[in-house]
Amino acid sequence: MFDSLLDALGHSWWAYPLIFGFCTLDAILPMLPSETVLLTGGILAADHSMILAGVIAMGALGAFAGDNIAYRIGHRAEGWARRWITRGERGQRGLAWAERQLERHGGPVVVVARFLPGGRTATTIACGVLQFPYRQFVMYDAIGALLWATVNALIGFVGGHAFEDRPLLAFAVSFLVALAMGGGIELVRWLRRRTKERQQQADAPVRT
Repeated sequence: MFDSLLDALGHSWWAYPLIFGFCTLDAILPMLPSETVLLTGGILAADHSMILAGVIAMGALGAFAGDNIAYRIGHRAEGWARRWITRGERGQRGLAWAERQLERHGGPVVVVARFLPGGRTATTIACGVLQFPYRQFVMYDAIGALLWATVNALIGFVGGHAFEDRPLLAFAVSFLVALAMGGGIELVRWLRRRTKERQQQADAPVRT
């Protein structure tokens, strides 16, 4: 059945707009599985059902469009946007992290955050809330969106070639690789935060 679904998707004209739409909405509502859509597109490109360049282009353009919408939301509706994204503990941590990183490192954070499912929405909205220069945001976001779409589509493409007769296995392996990549970035963030906390504790004066 999975093979039939992939075949139907790969030979449908609406597959490319679907990728664009998912990636646009995912930048605003991070519950949508845009990485999954790009992985699937990459797998389909491996057997020539879709064009790899088209998959990457639709993913990058969709992500770029969604990020710019999120920026505008943060810029024009600062109070509402801040309340919406911080309604949960994870959102509060994400926005606080984004604000700290933007103040310290600036635009490159936008590129890195694109690979963090929850972090990218917090970061793009934070850019708007903090009045981050829009021209810089557009430049770094374009780089991040293109890298993100390329990496995820290529993971699916390589998986599709490696398991060309078993598309379900290709999808499972590709998904795990993409998940590990995101998890690796999160692990680095956690380790750096822990190291900094320990350093602060070590530098704190000892009360007598």
